[in-house]
Amino acid sequence: MNVQSIVLLMAVMAVGSMGAASQAYAAEGLYADTPVPLDIDINGDTFDHASTIIVDGQIGDFRVGTPVTLIVSGQTGVVTIEQITPSSDGSFSFSINTASPLMKYDGEYKIKATYGPNNDVAYVTLEGGLVREATVETHHDDEAHHEAADFTNELNYNISGGMVESITSTNDDSLLITIHDAEDGSELTITLPDDIITPFNDGTFFVLVNGEESDDAEQNGNVITIPFDAEATEIEIVGTHVVPEFGTIAMIVLAVAIVSIIAVSARSRLSIMPRI
Repeated sequence: MNVQSIVLLMAVMAVGSMGAASQAYAAEGLYADTPVPLDIDINGDTFDHASTIIVDGQIGDFRVGTPVTLIVSGQTGVVTIEQITPSSDGSFSFSINTASPLMKYDGEYKIKATYGPNNDVAYVTLEGGLVREATVETHHDDEAHHEAADFTNELNYNISGGMVESITSTNDDSLLITIHDAEDGSELTITLPDDIITPFNDGTFFVLVNGEESDDAEQNGNVITIPFDAEATEIEIVGTHVVPEFGTIAMIVLAVAIVSIIAVSARSRLSIMPRI
């Protein structure tokens, strides 16, 4: 066998071994675009209102810079939203204090963990506290609406099958959209600029329709499309921070400036008045 034949044979063998290695590599899922496993375990099913719920979780493929988002919701809506960075082995843990005022009512609470496109859900029951009556008002009461910052004219949105009455913020991390004349099959598409509301670390927002988590909402960048039905009256979009309304800030700055000018002017007049 001449040198050229030997070189050709070695090349063929090398290519074949590379192909086999690639197939084995793909078979292990290292190149395959497979879902990342996500599992959470809770330290019990039933708790009182003076307990600590421990959420232990495990992800199958740690990705640097991707946090786990934990959303706890219950009788009054969202209790807490947290983002946790897993350890290098994919494990994470989170504690929930049931003494929180937002967990004062008995009933079922939902704990949802999300990592990228994957999620896992667990449910716990609280007992020995207050029983929530149907007439209990949510935190979106008239007084809160009255004091809310108004973003209705500052955001771009499109709605079909209903009307947007207002877009307000009664706290520092969410926008409340009030809907009228909703119909089945309706849809709201809204753009959320960073100078109004900032998303969570993974770039996403949390959406509730009538206080319940929306599994149908879709997000593309800072644009969210939210389907809703004829029963919808409120849509809440939760992020990490809502920037105060510019008009309110401007009024405060203007008031401070006017007071300062008056004070300086009065002082100046006093200093130039002749002493008797």
